Amino acid sequence: METKSNLTIKIVRELLDQGFSVLLHNKENLDGYGGWFDAEDKEFVVALKHHMGFEILLHEYCHFIQWKTDRKLWDKSQLTYDVLFDWVNYPKFHYGLPLKDYDVSPEKLDQSLHDILEIEHDCEKRVLKLVKNCPIEDFDTDKYIRAANAYLWSYHLNRELRMRPKNPIYSTRVLEHMPNTFNPDLSFYLDRGNLTEPIRQALLVEYE
Repeated sequence: METKSNLTIKIVRELLDQGFSVLLHNKENLDGYGGWFDAEDKEFVVALKHHMGFEILLHEYCHFIQWKTDRKLWDKSQLTYDVLFDWVNYPKFHYGLPLKDYDVSPEKLDQSLHDILEIEHDCEKRVLKLVKNCPIEDFDTDKYIRAANAYLWSYHLNRELRMRPKNPIYSTRVLEHMPNTFNPDLSFYLDRGNLTEPIRQALLVEYE
């Protein structure tokens, strides 16, 4: 069985060997985010004091694995990933410039949502495969699956409400209402009809 600290060291070494800068911050969040993987700037960042800091590290590491082993999927997602986020963030500044007009067609927003869910669902599957093949000491798989469900379904609310959650969607009050089973079929999460009202209401609390 692997320890969290040993696996963290292995991940950091692999990223450094691939030429990435690795920034593990002793913070609860970084401008509202728990971390990110930036293939273009070759940067791997995690807020380790986040209450799910290690889980975020695994998630971002699996984005690195996507980039490394499935460049077709990765590159496809990068073409449309920011469309939904730029639309949600309007009328905030975009790349230092004020957005005077950011009218996006429903078709482009739907494609962006599809591609985001495709890359993120694949990432969650990779995390769950990793922890199954390499058991990690004190890793709460049940909690991770609940968080993965909250994360994937939240994108539908981002699209519906045109906003990001104001509070962490990994809060205890959210996770206790999330399913502890993960559907390996992407189409399940793409179908807005599968977002049940109890799950939607639990997530909505963090948007208020």
